[in-house]
Amino acid sequence: MTSRQMDLPAPGQWTAVTPAGRSAIASIAADPAGVLLASDFDGTLAPIVDDPRDSRLHPRSRAALDALGSRLGQMAIVTGRGVDVVRGLGHFAEPGFSRLLVLGQYGQERWDEATQKQDVPPSPIAVRAAMADLKALLDDEAEPFRGVVLEDKGRAIGVHTRRATHPDEAFVALMEPVSSIAGAHGLTIEPGRHVIEVRSSTITKGDAMTSLVDQLGPRVVVMMGDDLGDLPAFSVVASLADRGITGIRVVASSREQPAVTEQADVVCDGTDGIASWLEAVVQAVGPTGVHAVGQD
Repeated sequence: MTSRQMDLPAPGQWTAVTPAGRSAIASIAADPAGVLLASDFDGTLAPIVDDPRDSRLHPRSRAALDALGSRLGQMAIVTGRGVDVVRGLGHFAEPGFSRLLVLGQYGQERWDEATQKQDVPPSPIAVRAAMADLKALLDDEAEPFRGVVLEDKGRAIGVHTRRATHPDEAFVALMEPVSSIAGAHGLTIEPGRHVIEVRSSTITKGDAMTSLVDQLGPRVVVMMGDDLGDLPAFSVVASLADRGITGIRVVASSREQPAVTEQADVVCDGTDGIASWLEAVVQAVGPTGVHAVGQD
């Protein structure tokens, strides 16, 4: 058993496991205007559900983000989902989220709530062709593929095994044929929690985080996530000390991805723990309004 495993939080709670984690809330409260708070969506702000179309923002996290929207310098959602989908599921087009950026498809798509500007490139033909091949692969619903769901993400496809009769077996059995289909169309794959994502770009959440930091010039950067796709972003955050920037990695722990928890400064018990941590941030920051990141 590792030291991180021994430090797992109580149900619905969170625990700091590094010096950066233990000083995280104080660092945020000391300079709210200089904070970039970024987060994954599914599994972090929204509980994982059997059908991805049913995903919803955790109500306590939503209330906390609403409160922080006028207090922190910048908030960002960095997700593999499309921008329009996440905006709809999160109901983000409201006053409390005026400083929210939504980066979809790992940063290929962008929505800025403050300016109402949207950049969503057209979906590549290769993704459409791969979707047809994946549908053909799953058409007969033979075991162990029965119950596998395809999610059309525009520039990517999610192959979800959570609803399969045997989710773990389906995931393992699908890796080879899905990889083959992706390769045939010049696409890449990203395994996750009972999902294999087929996408058109090699851009990672690490690239998205690097771009945000370079653009905004924050003094404190928080990244919250739960899955393998968040690891590149965590790597960028861990490297920010070399630039004199405080970096904090907050993980929604899960049994499916224990390796992700090993990267944490703060370990949260799933999405409930994330909500509790965000509420602690709200309490520490207080009601004072702030200016945007990078402004004095």
